[in-house]
Amino acid sequence: MMKADTLSRWAFPILILLAIVIRWPSFLPSVIDHDESTYIIIGNGLLHGQIYLVDTFDTKPVGIFLVYALLNLLTGGSIFGIRLLTTIWHGVTAYLLFRLGIRAGGTQRVGWAAGVSYVLMASIFTHYGISPNTEIFFNGFTVLAILLAWSAGNRITLYILAGLSLGVAFMIKFVSAGDAFALGFFLLASGLQRGAWKDALFRRCAPLTLAFFIPFALVYAYYAHIEQLDNFFFYTFEVISRYPVEAEWWRRLKYMGDFLLRFSPLVVFALFALREYRREDRRLQYFCLLWFAADTATLLLPGKFFGHYQVQLMPALALLAATWFHPARHRPRLFKQMPPKWSYSLLGLLILGLSIGLFSYYAKKVDYPRQVAMDLQQRMNPEDRVYTGNYYSIINHLLGQPSLTPYVHSTLLYYEHHLRAHAIDLDKESKRILEKKPRYILLREEQEQNMLTRRIKEKYTVIDTLVDGVLLFQNKAFGK
Repeated sequence: MMKADTLSRWAFPILILLAIVIRWPSFLPSVIDHDESTYIIIGNGLLHGQIYLVDTFDTKPVGIFLVYALLNLLTGGSIFGIRLLTTIWHGVTAYLLFRLGIRAGGTQRVGWAAGVSYVLMASIFTHYGISPNTEIFFNGFTVLAILLAWSAGNRITLYILAGLSLGVAFMIKFVSAGDAFALGFFLLASGLQRGAWKDALFRRCAPLTLAFFIPFALVYAYYAHIEQLDNFFFYTFEVISRYPVEAEWWRRLKYMGDFLLRFSPLVVFALFALREYRREDRRLQYFCLLWFAADTATLLLPGKFFGHYQVQLMPALALLAATWFHPARHRPRLFKQMPPKWSYSLLGLLILGLSIGLFSYYAKKVDYPRQVAMDLQQRMNPEDRVYTGNYYSIINHLLGQPSLTPYVHSTLLYYEHHLRAHAIDLDKESKRILEKKPRYILLREEQEQNMLTRRIKEKYTVIDTLVDGVLLFQNKAFGK
């Protein structure tokens, strides 16, 4: 059996390989989540000279689209390749959590438990980590920041780097402010407890905070330079505030209860670890509780309850649960007497089971968007354009065409709450789309009263019903 020290030296490739082995079946479909399609298309547009919040619009900060611009560049736009690189990043985040577990927990067992748990947590449910979203990307930067700041003493450079990392996470998604608050508050509280408040305030929290705002300041300066601050402020602050909030307390409880039940084995490990006091890792446990609480608050305040939001909670729960594996902590006799090879075998079976389960799910799932794109390719001439309507926008990417509207996400022009929040003049946008004279338009039989739908039906006629029940409209100018 490989010694623990030797095994830990291979932790980086092991955790990345673990993530790939489990998640590779999810590389196959063209669409898992609408959001990812939006990131791919807008990111690709940035590579071709478009400017976010000028030529394309969404509610997310620019960071996630810069990430996808890089992914498009590195993979040539291959969806398989983009998912592979995303999974590698997921493995890198697990490795950073592994290093944090060793540094803060004092033992390799805590590190391994944290890293492996994080890989597994985000590789089980489609909308809780498998579908690539902002949380998968900014988690890596928040864990890196905590790793840099943990036991950094008064080394200001490390706090600056940690602040920059948190600032990058913030520019991927603003809710990562919860992670930044948890780290800053913990550093300040630790300094006050030890009677070193001046060091905590001026040598730790101050450089961390100032560095945190640098990425935001750079983005602000860029939009000021191109004289687009009105758009920057509108989409950064006002659009988000216009969305309705679901404030019922029971919805919030149900949302959090669902998460805790989904990952109940780790919750049980965390509770048992908290019950048994151990000085060696109590500080880490307190931080994990603060981290989890701060992130929970940032998730619940907006009143939106999408599953992928809770991926943000996974590093804190994985690390807290991992403290149960500290060698100094008592464990049931069954676990003590279990030979290591049995533990590895059970873990191997779990990994294999997840991989097979994901393969059986995605392999038999019909990839309708890809089939529709192939059908269109057979019908189209090189100069023909397609507007994807309220169907999957990824078809533009599969056809190698840009979106005909700056509102790339397929729901923005078809749902009233989006139209209000973005202050979209649908009459004007409908005319702009149709003036580009796309030969083909795709529509689901929904939103019949939508103005854009009505305008399409005035100038286009249904020529076929494709797979997935999508209607294929052709411009009447082209004839039958």
